[in-house]
Amino acid sequence: MKSALLGFVACVSGVFGLVAFSGCASSSESAERDQLTAHVGIYPPPPPGLAKPRLGVPNFTIIGEGSTRSLESFAGAQLSTLAYQTRRFTVIERDQLNQLLAEQNLEGIVKTDELAKAGQVRGVDYLMYGKVTNLRVKTESASRGFGLGNIPLLGIGGFDYKKKDTKVVAECGVDLKLVQPSSGEVKASHFGEFKRIDSIGAFGIEILGAGAEADANLEISEDDKGKILRLALDDAVRKMLPDIDSVLEEFTKTAKQSAAPAVTAPAAAAPAAAAPAPEAAAKSFCPNCGAKLEAGVKFCGGCGAKL
Repeated sequence: MKSALLGFVACVSGVFGLVAFSGCASSSESAERDQLTAHVGIYPPPPPGLAKPRLGVPNFTIIGEGSTRSLESFAGAQLSTLAYQTRRFTVIERDQLNQLLAEQNLEGIVKTDELAKAGQVRGVDYLMYGKVTNLRVKTESASRGFGLGNIPLLGIGGFDYKKKDTKVVAECGVDLKLVQPSSGEVKASHFGEFKRIDSIGAFGIEILGAGAEADANLEISEDDKGKILRLALDDAVRKMLPDIDSVLEEFTKTAKQSAAPAVTAPAAAAPAAAAPAPEAAAKSFCPNCGAKLEAGVKFCGGCGAKL
């Protein structure tokens, strides 16, 4: 009886220990994920006195496998949010941007990831667009040049993508441009890249499948692609901030000059009327007969009328 009781207590203790261990692992995993994205969207404040231009963000182009229209739209929406969080722009809502282009017959001015032609877009001072040049998650072994056949892992192609502590490599490259649409001039440009080797649990992503080849990309959901994409966008925006501040200083200076009232030269004073000659001032005429009168007379010499 006593042995049975001790066995029961040990069993219960083991269960609670397992639950406690699982809870710690989950908390640790969550903490790692939070730490991974903790800095995203938190930028140094802009220099004081800068004007905030109106910014439009069209859709992106995503190069390579896994590109979808929804993911391209997601990239544009994420960049709009990050641009707003820099506190340097008044960001135009993306549907409003499309409406502005349609109303001004400028739908063809912005193609995905490029400015097709220069044009004055009323209500927009700058456009920020870009392309995603690389977005993939692959096995850590493939990134180091090892074949999966030499590694005793379980799962599809020898890779245990179900284990949260399995190491993977996440990569994403983003090319951003800040353009003045009226001239087509690129005012700022930068390339951002996110690359990290970590456990699947630390990334907070779920691997849906893996190929048999050693260099095969791992299949992840669009939501998980979005997480990785947001990290790369944040890196590119952060690197662009010094150039953006220089552009905004120029924009602020131009805006102040345009708003200053025009200074006009004072009107030239009208020339003073010439004083009448003494002889003209002394002479006058009789209102009755029109005869010339000498200065100071009280009666007209021609008709005798009293003056």
